[in-house]
Amino acid sequence: MARFAEVIEHSTVCRNLDEPDGPRVVARLIQAAVDEKRLAAERRDEAVRAVLKREWSASTAMPDGIALPHGRTDCVSDILCVIGIHPRGIAFGAPDQGPTRIFVLLLVPITVGCNHIHFLANLSRRLMEQSVRDNLMRAGSRGEVLRAILRDVAEC
Repeated sequence: MARFAEVIEHSTVCRNLDEPDGPRVVARLIQAAVDEKRLAAERRDEAVRAVLKREWSASTAMPDGIALPHGRTDCVSDILCVIGIHPRGIAFGAPDQGPTRIFVLLLVPITVGCNHIHFLANLSRRLMEQSVRDNLMRAGSRGEVLRAILRDVAEC
């Protein structure tokens, strides 16, 4: 499995999301991976189903406007990450009832077991920092989004 920084550096980034609900945000983020040829077009629907199945079992929304939707699938051979920024935010089942603005969607290969849990924990710690969230919301480019997450990260 790729290291944390490597996965983030190769992430697809979608700024200015405007989809009105969670399933459409998930579909848009996965479509962005297809558009960048990081996911085969014929696997798009399968990937969307995998993420939504996981999301419907328990929301991945966290307080402070963060969600980590993810799904296990054989559509990918390593973790595929798509970062989305929704300036207005949407209801996504957050425990604080606030709007979710920062989405980090992961497609995780079935073959990696639970190794992605370490990745999710590292990502969660970063996103819980107010300065990281502020920088993500202000980011004007893909590079700024990635730097906001990777700033001061020891290689994991």
